[in-house]
Amino acid sequence: MGLSTLSTSGLSTLGALAAGVPGAPHPMVGDDTGLRWPWLVLALAVVVLVLLVLSALWPGRTPSSAAYVAHAARLQALPRYRALLRRRVVIGACASLAALVAVSGAIVLAGRVQERQATSVDDRSRDIMLCLDASGSMAEVDAAVLREFRTIVDGLQGERVGLTIWSGVAINIFPLTDDYDFVVERLTEAEAAFGAGGIYSDEYALYTAGTVVDWGVQSQLGDGLASCVQRFDRREEERSRAIVLASDNEPIGEGIYDVTSAAGLAVERDVVVHGIAAPATAERPSALRQFEEAVRSTSGTFSLLGEDGSAAAVVEAIGQLEATPIDRPPLVQVRDRPELGITLAGIGIGGLLLVWLVEGVLALRARRPGGQR
Repeated sequence: MGLSTLSTSGLSTLGALAAGVPGAPHPMVGDDTGLRWPWLVLALAVVVLVLLVLSALWPGRTPSSAAYVAHAARLQALPRYRALLRRRVVIGACASLAALVAVSGAIVLAGRVQERQATSVDDRSRDIMLCLDASGSMAEVDAAVLREFRTIVDGLQGERVGLTIWSGVAINIFPLTDDYDFVVERLTEAEAAFGAGGIYSDEYALYTAGTVVDWGVQSQLGDGLASCVQRFDRREEERSRAIVLASDNEPIGEGIYDVTSAAGLAVERDVVVHGIAAPATAERPSALRQFEEAVRSTSGTFSLLGEDGSAAAVVEAIGQLEATPIDRPPLVQVRDRPELGITLAGIGIGGLLLVWLVEGVLALRARRPGGQR
């Protein structure tokens, strides 16, 4: 029986798992915009107002370079003098207005405008534990299962995925997590370890180190399954939980749990087990039957690797698991919104520059020959 059917069949079930996947965009339940330090805005505004009042009431000081001119009334009556005076008043008013706008922007920035957003978090999630027999006879099978599962991780949203390998002892490669970039990296690493060079490669030896402490006790399906069942956390939450269990059920020695007892533990903890048997398991009908009966008792699916849709059927079954709703408190985010302050300050500074530019141009024109006309 070949392993080539896995990749193509797995891709066809990507939609099945992604369909009904929880974690749709969370609706916005409310937002609020305000100042972080409103007292500072008020204090600065009062200071500016006091300075304006004082500048208006304070008598102007005569410049030291001022010259006194007799009969100034005749000069002030000239049209040219009046035009220059009006221009001076307009330029001064524009400069004052621009300065006030710039100061207002600075005050708003000092007060820190912030937007407070509350986003509802109503996840519907499933937990999936990959539970792989790491004995030498399962290396090629494990690589195929990992390759199959890796193709559908990108379609997950809200599920947590974990990986545990076992033989005589179980090792948790990574706990349940929804960090899918991390998951894909670890699954790729595991696939390379099981598939590159087989059981005689250094990658395989390093990756599975620690799964055998007694060469007389290996490939303990019951212990491996029981250990994977115990890897599920958040027992107080009503989450849908599933195990993808791959093994050839060819134990060496005697473990703590037999397959039936381990399946009973899964049923007790509401964990559905989906089994994938190695092709060689079919040569031992009693082992195949024992494996299948244990898996079926948890309401899971069972398939022989290489059968049409084998691992793909497991993926589809996981997609059909009920995604239990999990109510969480709203996620509150506070963001600075400096746009208003920056805009006001920018307009004010730009206005001042424009006023100074116009004043400079007019001064240059006045200095040219004939500019005093």
